[in-house]
Parts: sequence; C-alpha cells; structure tokens
Amino acid sequence: FHVTVFNRSTKRRMIIILVLVVLVVVAIIITLAIVFTRDRDSEPDVPTSQPILPPPTAPPGADGPYKHAVVASDAGPCSEIGRDILKRGGTAMDSAVAALFCIGVYNMHSAGVGGGGFMVVYKKGTRSVEVIDFREEAPGKANRTMYVGGKLDSRIGGAAAGVPGEVKGFYEAWKKYGGNILWKDLVQPTIDMARDGFPFGPSAYYAATRSSVKPRLKADPGLRQLLFNEDGELKKLGEILYMPKFARTLERIRDNPEDFYFGELARDVVQDIEDGGGIFTRDDLKNYKVKFRKPMEGKFGEYSWYSTPPRGSQVSPSLFLYSIGYNMKPWDRHGIKNSTLTYHRIVEAFKFAYAYRALLGDQDFANVTEIVKNMTDADFAESIRQQIWDNQTFSDYKHYGDFYHNSSHQGTSHLSVIAENGDAVSATTTINLFFGSRYRSTRTGIIYNNEMDDFSTPGKKNAYGVEPSESNMIVPGKRPQSSTAPSLFLDKNGTARLVIGASGGTKITTAISLAVVDPRLHHQLMPMYIRIDKDFQMPLAIQEGLQRLGHNVRNISGYAVVQAAATNDDGTLTGKSDPRKSGWAAGY
Repeated sequence: FHVTVFNRSTKRRMIIILVLVVLVVVAIIITLAIVFTRDRDSEPDVPTSQPILPPPTAPPGADGPYKHAVVASDAGPCSEIGRDILKRGGTAMDSAVAALFCIGVYNMHSAGVGGGGFMVVYKKGTRSVEVIDFREEAPGKANRTMYVGGKLDSRIGGAAAGVPGEVKGFYEAWKKYGGNILWKDLVQPTIDMARDGFPFGPSAYYAATRSSVKPRLKADPGLRQLLFNEDGELKKLGEILYMPKFARTLERIRDNPEDFYFGELARDVVQDIEDGGGIFTRDDLKNYKVKFRKPMEGKFGEYSWYSTPPRGSQVSPSLFLYSIGYNMKPWDRHGIKNSTLTYHRIVEAFKFAYAYRALLGDQDFANVTEIVKNMTDADFAESIRQQIWDNQTFSDYKHYGDFYHNSSHQGTSHLSVIAENGDAVSATTTINLFFGSRYRSTRTGIIYNNEMDDFSTPGKKNAYGVEPSESNMIVPGKRPQSSTAPSLFLDKNGTARLVIGASGGTKITTAISLAVVDPRLHHQLMPMYIRIDKDFQMPLAIQEGLQRLGHNVRNISGYAVVQAAATNDDGTLTGKSDPRKSGWAAGY
C-alpha cells in the first residue's frame, strides 16, 4: 500500500482548489506513506497533582489483524461495545452509534449528548459517501456582541452552550444507515454502564487534574457530585463512578430520542440551561436540523479521499505540503538532517495554513466558495513555496498572513469503524473543552458543551491576543468553525483502506499529519512556537536542529489523539487507538 504522487499539472488543476477547505486530506496521505510503507521490522495547563498514568491496558492483539470487522475508539470498553454490535449483525452505523453513546459516559470529559459532531459515512454497495453534520448551533437569542462586556461567559456555564445536536444526529444517522439492531439495544449498554458504574479512566482523570479545570469541576455541584469525594478530594484513578440520573436520561432517549427535542426531556434540557444562565429555548431544540451534506473529495493516485466540508474541516496544512511541491515520502525522515528539514517544512506549511483558516466559517453563512475560487490560481502555490526558506523560519506573523483566528478543543472524541460488508463510519463528537462548559445538570446528569466559545466576538481577542475572524461571528442558527475532520480513503476497488480522525482541536490537523504513535509537533502560527509532544518525545537532535533554524521549541503535554481503522493488502483489518488516551481497538 503506497501513495502515488501526482505531477505538477495535476496538482495545479485539482489540489490547489482544496487548499482552504479540507482539514486533513493530505495529512492522512502522509500518514499512509509513513504507516503502510514502514518496514514491519489550548494552553499548556499543568496537572494540580502529578497523575502517573498507567500504560494502556489494551488486551493482547487489540490492534488485530482481524478478518471481518474493526472498531477503533479512544475508550477500549466502547470499542468492544461497537464490536459486539457488529458481531450481532449490526451495520457500521449501528456499531458507531452504540460505541459513541458509550464514549459519552466513559470519556464524559470529551463528548456526550450535550454536544455534537460530524460523521463521514461510506456504503460500499453503492460506493456512496455522505457527511452528517450534527454540530451545535447558536441559539435564536444569540447575537454577535452577547459576550462583549463580560455579562455572559462563552466558556463556563449554560450561557456557553450551543444547541446540542448529538442525539438527533445519532438518531437520524441510525434511521438512514442503521436498523439491523434496534435503537434501544444500541443505547442499553451505556445505560448499564452509567447505572452499574465504571472506572474513572486515565483520560478523564488526567483532564480533571488540569490546573485550569479542577477548580471549575469542584465549583459545579453536578461535577463535584460525580468526581469528588465528600471530603472534597478528587476521586482516585480507577475508582468507580456512578451516573444514575444520566442513566435515567438515557432511558428516556432509548425509549424516544425525539423527546430530547420535542418532549418532556426537552423541557428539562431548557430548564438546565436556564439554571446555568443560558439562553436557548424549546424552539431552538424544535428547530434544530441534522444536515446531510456532500463530502469534500479528491483523488490522489489510485486513492480517493473524503472528508467534511468547510465548517468541519479547515485548511489542511499538509495539503499545503503537496500544493507547494513537497511530496513527502517515508525516507524524508531518515537521519537527523533529513528529518530536521522535513519537520521544518511541515511547520512552515502549518503556519501558512493556520494563517488562512480564519477566512472560513459556516458554509451556510460565509462565502467560502468565493474564497476558494480566489485561491485557484496556479501561481498561489508557487508564491507560498517561495516564502518558505529551508535555512530559516520567520518570527513576523505578517509573513504568513494576517487573518488568523484560533479555537482550542480539548473535549473531543473520534471513532473509526469498518464493518464486515465493507461499509465504514468515521465520526468525531465533541463538547469542546475538557468537560465542556464545566456544567453538569443535577436534574438530567448531562454535561453541556461550550461550543459558543468557538465563535468570534467583536473586539474580543482570543487567548493568544489575536483579533477575531469576521466569517466566524455569532448569528442565530449558525454553526461555529470546527477543527474536527473525520475522513476516509478508498482504493480503486471501493475498499475503505483507511478510516481516520482525531480529537484535540487545532492539533487534530497536525496530529493526523503524522503516524498514530509517532512523536508529534504542532504549530498554529500563534503563539509563535513549535509545540512538541512531551510524553512521546522527538529526538533532541531534531529539536536542536529546528532551534538552529530559528524556531522556538517547547515540550508540552496534551496532544491530539488519533483513531484509525485500515484494510491491509491481504484484506485483513487493523485498528489503532492512540495510546495518548489509553484506548484500544476491538474487532473479530
């Protein structure tokens, strides 16, 4: 399995048009080149305590190879629930829905029914691909200046929550692509987990110990009840957590998922938000629509890729690598000298990409078509390449463009599924930051998102002092920018060769550019330094080489987490769950 690189005329004809609207397309190509051709031989928070996370407890052989099907998620027990649904004859979507409900409990800091997300769905029988958009959206009472002056908080409490789309997204997706397993049977395993108890897992525990998170959790009655003992101490890693109220909420969703948007549960959800100082109403829930969209797609050699359109996928930094003429191959990282130059070029491409990503927004509101059209000139790629020097970097932001806007997602989860019949689902769900708005209802047990922080506010710089993006301003019913990028690759026979995605906000883009378990680096232009994964170290000699080129390098914990499922050359299946979140894959 290898990547065939197009010639320059082909790139000019097709790739450049995608530069501003695809998040991970060629990033995954690089992953393919690294993984499948390899020889077989937010801000830097710190934990308030020193959690020593145990190594992943994946069962032996969890990665496969498998003969029939595979599920890869960031929560091993949830991968196993998805696998069991497949073994019972469930579709790829049946499996995905069951596993994603589970993730919302086991990794409650990352996802849940109080949030939203995207799916890329593949039906092998018809060779059709569709994107399902169930992203949260701005309430009807929202306006572009609602967070000016500090009366409302875009990060904490009910005022930070966008209208959740997860339940409706799952249900609409299941009605169209599932059904071999009854809806109630997809929700029941998670009900049992919430009621009977589950261990405080490494990923959730780590998130709860962050210095910017733990005090907020302790201050919220619902989260304090869930995560802290009566003496005020955070529960220990591995201690059993119970969510009886949320189990009851899930029972209501099991019996009637529409109740979340139209019934008594909708009334409770709105009351939750009002109690937390929020503004969305029952009309906002009633009016919420799941959107079925055409995917962004392209061709690279014999492989076709599919990913989310503009809102769900911003600029692909690695696509810049191709458009500006850097056709990465595995041997480009052999040896310190080659590796240093390769990473330098990658970083410079990332910086240009993130400079331009602010021009994008919700395709239903922002004129991204015109933006892309303006970028289709073949000279654009050449002009970018001419600004990347192999012997130095630049510290002036204006060298890369002055459109920048950043948003950081820590609370996100990804799932990749390949079913026995060849169908596939790549799904990313989120509540935005760790534990979302840091608000858990004592009525329903729901942890609500803080996706309103993903919008821009006039006159309000982001965490790094950067001006907001006009294309991402708040409008009622609008959905904010997202770095999520569920994606898949098909070969010429229609086989899903790679189903991949990640959690980690802006780091999603750069993480998928690299192999699942490789050391990672990230640069999003602001702040002006390279973030290198402290827990999966890059060789010091490469770091020093980057510093000699003028880069400021920092080693930081807290990186994007990639989940991948792949079909091997011999037809067997492999799943890989990133050890950074202590998950594992499951298959049969």
